Amino acid sequence: MKKFIFFLLVVAAAWYGWKHYPELLHRMPGNKAVIVNNTGHEMIRVRLDAGEQSVGVKESIPPEGRAEFTFKVDHDASFTLVWQYGDKVGEQKWSGGTVTSGPVVQKLTFTVDADNQVIFLPENFSSAS
Repeated sequence: MKKFIFFLLVVAAAWYGWKHYPELLHRMPGNKAVIVNNTGHEMIRVRLDAGEQSVGVKESIPPEGRAEFTFKVDHDASFTLVWQYGDKVGEQKWSGGTVTSGPVVQKLTFTVDADNQVIFLPENFSSAS
């Protein structure tokens, strides 16, 4: 019985290695998203999506605070940023900006100001940094 279980573990590891070989040996750097809260209010339930993919979720970003997420996309996509305020009723939503699947790696900064406007600033950066 022990030999059979060991055999199954070896087969499962071999299958996983076969299916994920490129990902295991050729890791590509990811994009970085930074959400900056310049609203003067606490942002709560903050969610950033790129197309249909969730980039990151943060329960709370304090005033003058920031949240950072590292992510990869498999196709070009545009962003949707959704948030609420801790002291105001209602949900805020912004859509715009794009990210490409590669080969360029970017730092994408989303600065939310006091008027609920989002300033989107994409910057290319080297994978060495």
